[in-house]
Amino acid sequence: MIDRERATRLRGLSYRFLFGDRVGLLVFLGSLCLFLALWRTAFLINDSYTIANGLAAVADGNIALTEPAYGSLRSPGTNFYGGSTYSRNYGVIVLSLPVLYALGGIEAVADFPVALVALWSLLVYGTVLLAGRQFGRERLARVGGGCVVAAVFLLNVALVEPISPVPRHLLALQLVHATAGAFVGTLAYRLVSFTDGRRRGLVAAIAVVAGTPLAFWATVPKRHVVTAAVALAVALGLAYSRDADRDWAFEARAVCYVLLALLAWIHAPEALVLFVPFVLVDVSTAPDNGPRTLGVLGGVFLLALVPLFVTNTLITGDPLTVPRMLRTVGQGSDISLTGELSSGDPSSGGDTTNLPRFVRVGIVLAQSAVEPLTKLLGLVRRGIHSLQTDPTAAYRTLVRSGYIEHVADRAEGTPEANLTLLESSPVLATIVAASTGLVAIKRSIERRSLPDGVTSADAFLALTAVALTLVYIGSLPLHAQVTVRYLFPVAPILVCLAVRLPPVGRALDAHWRTVLWSWSAGVLIGGQLVLVALVALDVGRAEAFQFHAVLGLAVALALGSWSLVSVATECFDRIGAALFGLALASSTAFVGFAAIEYFGLGGAHALPMVRTLADAIPLR
Repeated sequence: MIDRERATRLRGLSYRFLFGDRVGLLVFLGSLCLFLALWRTAFLINDSYTIANGLAAVADGNIALTEPAYGSLRSPGTNFYGGSTYSRNYGVIVLSLPVLYALGGIEAVADFPVALVALWSLLVYGTVLLAGRQFGRERLARVGGGCVVAAVFLLNVALVEPISPVPRHLLALQLVHATAGAFVGTLAYRLVSFTDGRRRGLVAAIAVVAGTPLAFWATVPKRHVVTAAVALAVALGLAYSRDADRDWAFEARAVCYVLLALLAWIHAPEALVLFVPFVLVDVSTAPDNGPRTLGVLGGVFLLALVPLFVTNTLITGDPLTVPRMLRTVGQGSDISLTGELSSGDPSSGGDTTNLPRFVRVGIVLAQSAVEPLTKLLGLVRRGIHSLQTDPTAAYRTLVRSGYIEHVADRAEGTPEANLTLLESSPVLATIVAASTGLVAIKRSIERRSLPDGVTSADAFLALTAVALTLVYIGSLPLHAQVTVRYLFPVAPILVCLAVRLPPVGRALDAHWRTVLWSWSAGVLIGGQLVLVALVALDVGRAEAFQFHAVLGLAVALALGSWSLVSVATECFDRIGAALFGLALASSTAFVGFAAIEYFGLGGAHALPMVRTLADAIPLR
């Protein structure tokens, strides 16, 4: 009896820790249903070959790559150390192992394409049941939803085609990233609900899932959705840790350090970009920074870095030796924190072998701490310099894309397919309402405190968005990148900040139904009008992208104009809510067209009905 009660309590704690409440779980399941509906079981980016080969090697008991399971061992992101070839993102690779084994078990006992359809149908039915229970329509959801899901399942089974060979390693990676992407919407809901109520939190979750390219990138084995999820999770942990009435306030603060350490196991550079703003905000706003508190946090952080140290050990034989693949150092200068190795270059700092061992360890520890920070500072300076000397490139990255000749030349004639941050997420135009608070921000900086209404989580998200932008803006724009995927984590971050702005939040709270109706109409009716226009114009993929770009910019201009006007008057809040919904619809339509038609990857959709729809759309 005691064990049963303990298990029930543990399940309840896990449920609240992951999803917060039933609405958070509903957002998670709904997001996952959407992502898997747009799932394509093929490689979109060459970098994914590297991670899939890494998963294949680890599943066979090797950390080094020997024979490529997919593509070649020369795919982008492959690293070389000590005469061997290695993958990257080993954190995601290890997390994908249970999913890989589960897929292998399914493949052994069932027809794989039919099994995927069945699992998706069960997921949809579970989501419908949960929604019916939440909104008081349980019988309708159970009977009506069951009939609809059964019909969709039978339709998919009738259209199913074999997947041969089954790229199980890629599918496992895609499912793990889709799960991380589903948490982005849930975390947005929980973060905004914590400060502004569940209604606005739900609108924020819908805006993040439907108003950004999240659904497009969720099933692509890249780090971007993971970084976005960690950023929002850390912000939520900061918010909880500053609530003195919560029993788990300190534990929430410690979880932030754990998440950042695990992100370093996946992608160390972006973990550092998030870690610096976090430490600045955490230390400056924490209720307690005593030696004991900081000691415990430091111990938790080091303990969470153990997986990274284990990876280093398997690659170099030393848990504290950081090879070039995990940290950029000079050629042949793999640093060991034990002090045993040096660069071997007399000009780099002289021979240290005559120094005591503890001095050598201290020197290398200092170098290991300073070097990544120095490189990060260099990237930030380069970003600032790029903004000052070449603002046109930033404009082409953030606002308007179009054809860029010198970028197209580097791409060797690849057809252009790229939208800027604003074109792909016109809902971000609402952030211009924050410009009215610049004076308050300046005054708060002078008195070294946060502006009224701004939380430590807001400060962290704002600094993170700025840091990510400055780190990458110097190397952007790129050609044919669909959306600015390097800056994708900035989009959900800015959405969460935008909905908290008083004028925007006021309109969303009062007219949330208008948001949902305009979004639904924009997708169901506006999507058909977009299709008719594209067919009538007989455009190629590059021209279709620019059609979406112009449409998104038009909605963004109207929404941004309302955001500025709303600061002075409440007369047009319903119009603003309608424009907010249309901005979401613009992004949703683009993501749908991109995943289904523009990048169908040779009919590789996991759902046969989506593949049939893609074949039926008459676009060239």
